[in-house]
Amino acid sequence: MSPFFVTELSLNSSMRNPLVHKYLKRLMKYENDFIDKGGNYVLMGDYIHHLQFRRIIDVGAWWGPWTITWQNNAEHVEIFEPNQAILPKLKRNISNFKNCTLHETALGNKAGKISMEQVTHSGTYHIKDTHGLINVTTLDSYNFDSVDVIKIDVEGYEIPVLEGARNTILVNKPYIQIEGNKAIQRYGYHKADINRYLTKLGMVRIGKRYPDQIWKFD
Repeated sequence: MSPFFVTELSLNSSMRNPLVHKYLKRLMKYENDFIDKGGNYVLMGDYIHHLQFRRIIDVGAWWGPWTITWQNNAEHVEIFEPNQAILPKLKRNISNFKNCTLHETALGNKAGKISMEQVTHSGTYHIKDTHGLINVTTLDSYNFDSVDVIKIDVEGYEIPVLEGARNTILVNKPYIQIEGNKAIQRYGYHKADINRYLTKLGMVRIGKRYPDQIWKFD
């Protein structure tokens, strides 16, 4: 079996199914760039009582660990990843999941073109500037409905992504899992800006485990 091939996994109610961790660890074993021992992929299972969703959105999918963890609990998974170097591996990792749709674009607060770079490995891939060959657009431009969860891990670009997803968030009122760390400073923000933005939308933080936070509508 290819080290990047993942079969359908059934998650139990606590989101602690050992099969999920087995496959994630296997992928990490065969690809050094996949290693992420501190990844909070099951974090939402500690705060959400119902674990079946209509549509979930993975913004900044990398090689797909969050999608792999949650896809069997959703009718539809929308996956956003612009890194051309990681896309072949991501496609292979999700190839057996019929409910997944991959969007090969970055997300922000307006449509345009950007350039991107990484710091140490593919998991640190981030927007460098607003001139380049990579497409960027807004989540709102897709007009998704039935959105129950949005996960955002975009290496500091969280505020522009949230701004471009404002209508989607207000209409669907999803749970949000979002990363917040010092990487946000490269764009002139502070991680407290995430709290202020989501609070103004009417959301409350219900959990955190560095560097991720879980938010829901009050």
